[in-house]
Amino acid sequence: MDEEIKNEQTEYQEQPVAETAENAEAQEVAEVKPKSLKGLIKYIKEHENLRQLVLFTLFSMICGITQFTITLVLPIILKAVSPNMSEPFGWIKMGDGYFFDFRDPGQGLGSFLGWLIGSIWGQALTFILNRKKTFNAPDHVVFRAIAYTIMAVLIIIMQTAIGKLEGVLKAHDPDASDLVNVIYNLIAQVVAGLAAFTVNFIGNKFVVMRKFKSTYAEEIDEEIAEEIDEENGEE
Repeated sequence: MDEEIKNEQTEYQEQPVAETAENAEAQEVAEVKPKSLKGLIKYIKEHENLRQLVLFTLFSMICGITQFTITLVLPIILKAVSPNMSEPFGWIKMGDGYFFDFRDPGQGLGSFLGWLIGSIWGQALTFILNRKKTFNAPDHVVFRAIAYTIMAVLIIIMQTAIGKLEGVLKAHDPDASDLVNVIYNLIAQVVAGLAAFTVNFIGNKFVVMRKFKSTYAEEIDEEIAEEIDEENGEE
């Protein structure tokens, strides 16, 4: 009897200990997650190149969605308002075709205007967000705007040229099914998008949004002033 009573007491004492250990583990898991997220954010902020890449990617996605929406919706509105917007349209003659070729069924002038306005809007939004948030370049606005406009035009031309990869693929496979043609279109868009993203980021970081010597000097002065304030505060 005495042994049974002792066993029951031991089990009774072990249960709270086990529950306490489980609760402690749960609390540790709950505490690790936010700390890990905070640590990741802190790590990104402490590494300027990584911070710029993350923000640039985020803003590029936002601007890309905006541009895609305008490019998709605006032609529908224009063609509904005016039947002339459905007429085949080409710009800059090249051989038997055009560099900007919107003569296929379902395209036309409305599709060209939707693409053009969507591209301009997307590039303008990208410039505003990245100048203020990603690269923190509030100075030399006129220079940056002109340089970015030149770069944006070159990127649009590059994307259009790469986009013709779809036509090349279709020409080599004239009997391709609709599914295969969709895949060809996606390949051309992905290649053009990746190329534009790479050129855009490098061009912004090292040319358009680069820091001038005067800006570096101001930042160094601010850092020295902050260090002096911290030392005085500790004293």
